[in-house]
Amino acid sequence: MNTKLSFRPQWSKRAMALVVAAAPLQWAFASATQSSALSQNSPFNNQTPASVVQTDKIHSVKGHVADETGEPLIGATVAVEGTNVKTVTDIDGNFSINLSKAPATAMLRISYMGYKDKVVNGAANLNVTMQLDQQSIDEVVVTALGIKREKKMLGYSVQEVKADKLNVTGDPSVVGALDGKVAGLQMNTASTGLGGSTKITIRGNSSLTDNNQPLWIVDGVPFTDDQTSSASTYGGYDRGGTSFDINPEDIESISVLKGPNAAALYGSRAGNGVILVTTKRGSHKQGFGVSYSGNFTWSQAAETLKMQKLYGQGSQGQFLFNEDENGNKTTMTGELAFGPRFDGSMQTNWLGEKAPYSYTGDRLKDYFRTGFSQAHTVAVGTSSEKSHFRLSVGYNGNDGLFKNESLNKINVDLNAGATINEWLSLDGKISVSNTKAENRPYTGLNGEVAQLLLMPGNVSLRDLEQNYTSPNKLHQNWFGPDQHYSNPYYARHRFKNSDERWRAFGYYSANVNLTDWLKFNAKYSFDYYRTRLQTSDLSLGDGAISTDGTGWQGKLVNDGMTRAEENHFEQNIQFLLMGDNQLAKKWRLGYTAGANIMYLKFEQLSASVQNMLEKDNWIFNTGNKLISALDDGHSRAMYSAFASAQLAYDEWLSLDITARNDWSSTLPKKNNSFFYPSASLSWVFSDFMRSIDHKLPSWITFAKLRVSAAQVGKDPAPYNLYNVRKYQFEMGNRKPINNTIKLNANLKPEIKTSYEVGVDMKFLDNRLGFDFTYYYNTTKNQAMLVDASSPWTQQWVNAGKINNTGVEFMLYGTPVKTRDFQFDITANLAHNSSTVKELADGVNRVYFAGDSNMPVKVGAVKGGKLGDIFANNLMQRDAQGRVIIGADGLPMAATGDGNLEQYLLDHPIGNIQPDLLMSITPTFTYKGISLTAMFDMKFGGDIVSVSEGMATSVGTSERTAYRGEYKTVNGVQDWYMVVPGVKADGSVNTQEVSAQKYYSTIGLYSSQKGYAEEFVHDASYIKLKELSLGYSFPQKMLRRTPLTQLKLSFVARNLCFLMKHTPGNPDGGYDTTMFSQAIDYMAVPYTRTFGFSVNVGF
Repeated sequence: MNTKLSFRPQWSKRAMALVVAAAPLQWAFASATQSSALSQNSPFNNQTPASVVQTDKIHSVKGHVADETGEPLIGATVAVEGTNVKTVTDIDGNFSINLSKAPATAMLRISYMGYKDKVVNGAANLNVTMQLDQQSIDEVVVTALGIKREKKMLGYSVQEVKADKLNVTGDPSVVGALDGKVAGLQMNTASTGLGGSTKITIRGNSSLTDNNQPLWIVDGVPFTDDQTSSASTYGGYDRGGTSFDINPEDIESISVLKGPNAAALYGSRAGNGVILVTTKRGSHKQGFGVSYSGNFTWSQAAETLKMQKLYGQGSQGQFLFNEDENGNKTTMTGELAFGPRFDGSMQTNWLGEKAPYSYTGDRLKDYFRTGFSQAHTVAVGTSSEKSHFRLSVGYNGNDGLFKNESLNKINVDLNAGATINEWLSLDGKISVSNTKAENRPYTGLNGEVAQLLLMPGNVSLRDLEQNYTSPNKLHQNWFGPDQHYSNPYYARHRFKNSDERWRAFGYYSANVNLTDWLKFNAKYSFDYYRTRLQTSDLSLGDGAISTDGTGWQGKLVNDGMTRAEENHFEQNIQFLLMGDNQLAKKWRLGYTAGANIMYLKFEQLSASVQNMLEKDNWIFNTGNKLISALDDGHSRAMYSAFASAQLAYDEWLSLDITARNDWSSTLPKKNNSFFYPSASLSWVFSDFMRSIDHKLPSWITFAKLRVSAAQVGKDPAPYNLYNVRKYQFEMGNRKPINNTIKLNANLKPEIKTSYEVGVDMKFLDNRLGFDFTYYYNTTKNQAMLVDASSPWTQQWVNAGKINNTGVEFMLYGTPVKTRDFQFDITANLAHNSSTVKELADGVNRVYFAGDSNMPVKVGAVKGGKLGDIFANNLMQRDAQGRVIIGADGLPMAATGDGNLEQYLLDHPIGNIQPDLLMSITPTFTYKGISLTAMFDMKFGGDIVSVSEGMATSVGTSERTAYRGEYKTVNGVQDWYMVVPGVKADGSVNTQEVSAQKYYSTIGLYSSQKGYAEEFVHDASYIKLKELSLGYSFPQKMLRRTPLTQLKLSFVARNLCFLMKHTPGNPDGGYDTTMFSQAIDYMAVPYTRTFGFSVNVGF
């Protein structure tokens, strides 16, 4: 029987005092408008509580329990050692307990979750300060298959990020929140607007086909993180990664399993590591706990490409004008910014209006609006020894820098479980999300950023905004309009798009306790999402406004719409048998055996129409011409069996062995079965020394050595075995899809072998510690494309070998710690080197997939580093590396003595691999005030600023501000300069050349011309990535409110670069490929975000 006593609040403490010495209690204390309750495991039986019985042998002891900041600890257990007498502290941290013997001889043990137990003498009045048990907090981590293990017993590297460290600044993306917090985890986010795609690599790139993404697991469910960017040189959209569907506020922790050593049990999909997400469960309290978190932030364009502010529209230092039919000059014209120096003189602009010839401002900043984001999450839940329940609802709304750009997300997450009886328990989760984006920015040359970049400084944004379309809806611009030049406001009006994704994922699980040492688990999990897309293009039209305002009689042509749908459905059925046996006094054996069945299906439908009949009311069915239709997709299946064993001796020595076999549908039958093992050893040296009564120096708290070896296979993408004919509808006809790649019915699985050693140490009672790891990986049998004989252009083969070596170092410490103040610091460092050891027979280089319109290629040569950058053209240089200048005063182009391709391969202009990734996170806490900052750093690696190269071609980049001397040479007036270099005979160059001609020659407006080597920059940077200043209200201030927690914070992300060498954003790519990592191309400006957050508990 359970007895509950309810009291009015003003009598609660007196009532508690009456029953404090009774049988074990559970209690809850609420606000002044609520009640307090005490739950007793046995009835009072009409007897007077022991605490009020007058007896000479009863002694009352009172006390107060608080943490190191002085905040009271509610519900701390106070027990009399050697007896069953215990009680808990009240809302003020106070307790009273009755002793049957003199207080001086009684010992009280005070315990509280996450804190070190404290034993004190039962004096009359006690003030107890509890200390955090950091080792207890960190000692259990989530590993493969969701199994929780003691971290000290692991023989491989696992790094965990808890919820309180993950999203301190309210990033709407879990990827953005995780960035910089794990050693060896590199993230390259495309600069393409809200929710841009992110390339995630753990321990560097190891694939010749750019297949380097890790596997995501959310609460045991394989979770697809597709990167869906169609951005290219001339346009397209980046729809971001599907991991955006996760609500960061629902996350309890993230464990990063770095490579095969930690992730072998997950099989071939985990060859690049695993990001293991564990979401929150119900709160551990009587009744339901309710929480709310809110974030409100504003975003501004911060870092942009630097532009020259001295010269405007024109050519050869002179104005260019349109003329009327009588030959009279009318409006200024010309697409280049090589006109006269700004002087404020009144000139007739493109609208036919008089305006000062002056610099009109930084259009790369002035064009963008201030973005706004708000996020709200409400959660209710409870948890006990026999059940748990949590329901959360989240909303995230984002308005971007571009007009009408938005990205909104709704999340509903439910997880629950219950112990049915002593042998059966059930558990389940369902998470539903809706992500909807409107008007993502159009990338490439036709996008807004490109048009702002190429526009002369005298053109007014205000004029463009007010006159981007004519009365008859034709496109108007300061020049053109044509394929290369358009009004940025018309581009925003022209390209419309939307995408909406509904997603549901979850699992149902049953756990059966066969014995007290053997358990069985059956689990069904699924991940389904459907995305619907729509894009529309008004086209350029074919008219522009002339000086008299009448314009040409043009009409909109080739305007059109595209609609598409994508469906992804993955299902997994898994069976696990788990045992744990004490073999002898000090020997313990844990083991797991299981099987998994995976089935995945993907479908894609799309159709495009042109020449819309209703220009003001765009409906897909009003398209006058069906341009294309596509019905495509793929499916794949995998059957797996796996087992593991963990043998531990005396809590200081542990050996883990795993084995897995996969049968993949994407491989031919004779090669579709592949087996791979792993083994790891952990030796806790400090515990071993203590076990033999050998003392270590007092300043060494913990020391562990670990070593591991693993192998994992990886199957290729579906449908790479046999060539089959596919068709699509295009331009009114059914046409075969022209596939020039020869497939291979003898493909084998890719094999990655990994070796790892590490040292973990803690000092000064856990005040200082580090984790160090060295790894060596070899990846072979890679599926790669090589040249093929006619009628094929390429074919798939198994070849190639890549070695990855690197180190990871995590340092953490608490240099200062007093009663009221604490200073903590964490640093993550990682270095990786990826080298191409072998390629296919007869192949000496490989290029990664990329845009052929770019002036560079990215790939590798045999014996070289993965990710070398190769230019399409190079300048001719002498033996000392000096540029050779021709008789025309311009750099001479390299010829390679007749073998230019080999010369270009022998002279890469850079490499995408950084030398060092690093982050430093200091945290300062004073009473309830906390200040946290994260400094994100990258040293080494290169990036080609194609944006700067194109702006140089037209005269708008900052480097073109230097133009030499304006004078007449050979009868031609222009700005003339001398290009640094030497003549063919080795003498210093003195030949003058037009500045316009020089910059147009080296610039990158054309992919087949220009010199990319002029625009290679060191991609190193140091930036202040996160900043949070918060205040947690003390419990005594909340005592008379319904709140149990209240925290207010100022938050900021990407505040500034403290060091960089690039003229724009060092992370300026437009998608997630290795090719894109090498270039900055028309990137959306680096965005600074700031605002505030609130966290409330009830």
